[in-house]
Amino acid sequence: MEASPPRRKQRLSSPEPAAEAATPSLDSLPPEILEHIVSCLRVRDAVRTSALSRAWRRRWESAPGLRFFWGWGSSASDAPPAAIDAALARYGCPVRDFSYWEIPDEAVAHTEEWIPALAGKGVQSLTLRFREYVRVEMHTLHPAVFSCRELTHLILHNCLLPTAPPTFSGFPKLTWLSLTMVGFDEYGERDLEAMIHMSPLLEMLELEDVWILGDVVDEWVIQAPNLRSLTFVADDDYELQIGELPSLQKANVTIRNYNSVDRDFVTLLTRFAQVRELEFHIPLAEVNVLERLSCSFQILKRLVLHTDFCNVARILSMFSLLRSAPNLQQLETKIVDSEAQNDEVDLDFFNALCTNGLFTKLKIVTVTDAPLCSNEMNFIESILSKARLLCALFVYQDDDSDHAKPSEEAVIQLTKFRRVSPKARVFFRTMDVYWRHEFSIREIVDLL
Repeated sequence: MEASPPRRKQRLSSPEPAAEAATPSLDSLPPEILEHIVSCLRVRDAVRTSALSRAWRRRWESAPGLRFFWGWGSSASDAPPAAIDAALARYGCPVRDFSYWEIPDEAVAHTEEWIPALAGKGVQSLTLRFREYVRVEMHTLHPAVFSCRELTHLILHNCLLPTAPPTFSGFPKLTWLSLTMVGFDEYGERDLEAMIHMSPLLEMLELEDVWILGDVVDEWVIQAPNLRSLTFVADDDYELQIGELPSLQKANVTIRNYNSVDRDFVTLLTRFAQVRELEFHIPLAEVNVLERLSCSFQILKRLVLHTDFCNVARILSMFSLLRSAPNLQQLETKIVDSEAQNDEVDLDFFNALCTNGLFTKLKIVTVTDAPLCSNEMNFIESILSKARLLCALFVYQDDDSDHAKPSEEAVIQLTKFRRVSPKARVFFRTMDVYWRHEFSIREIVDLL
């Protein structure tokens, strides 16, 4: 029987080549994604996207949430005022953030156009920091700043605020107000009080070196139900009064000169009984202005005092406050007067003030700008002998003072002080080091 020929394997046919997938492009993304991409850019970079393609030529103009940000180290040529004018005019959405740091002289006049335009575009965050010039009149802002009712943040530096118009009805959404080197017209305390009072959501208030024109200033009150942080730093108090601040957690009231000799400092400090951090300038007086202080600062953890050890009254005021803070962990004394000691006290005087377990929970102590005269050294020795949980004591000497103790002598004396805490370490440095911030915040945090 004849054999049949071998069968050949059938070769599988190759599949037809798949059609090449279309190359994806940026324009193929959904419009809302593209708008989100542009809104993450600063306005200068967003405008540059116009060069990508015809479809991108005007896309930035309708990208919501665009940030108008200039300055912070940039030169004036990086932000020509005319370019800012054009960008604001073409932008068709509400402005989320307009920030210009170090506004140069050539851009000042343009703010007269920017502020009304921003008010009309519902600006939410506005920062205007004018560059400081010597012998140049400060610029008065356009009154339209009081029409920016969508503001959540308002930060102004080195300028004048005009009188608020009668139609001003507050900033209903404002949570952050920062005024530094800002001046008000005569009776401007009323406008400042209204700005705060008619901002019911205000949480952060910073007033540093504000001033009010005019010879007579009426009492005005800071009162805000949601305020968590208050800073008032100035040469004069301008008859400031503190109202109810039930949400306050952090306060800095550093007033170098009090206008009223009848100021009730006990009532003033009682307003801060619930804070965790407090910075306060103890007034120079002939008596202990806090002798009647009876409230307890139960949750106060950090206290910064601007004071000195030159007279007994100020020392007694300081200890009246310290005795009211049983849970204090950090204490910093910033010496404000390096003159000769008017009253000289010894170690026994300080030890007698350390009653009822004072300094029980104290862990970090800092003394800055100190000439380290005998009163200051006795205070330091008393701290080291009483604070059983002390971890670190930082001493920054004002070695430029005519009354400063020689550094070598101060170091030798510090090393001889008895330390009741086995963990206590003493760091001796000059104010040059302090101002250069050559200390480790991490080190301090770890000690806690």
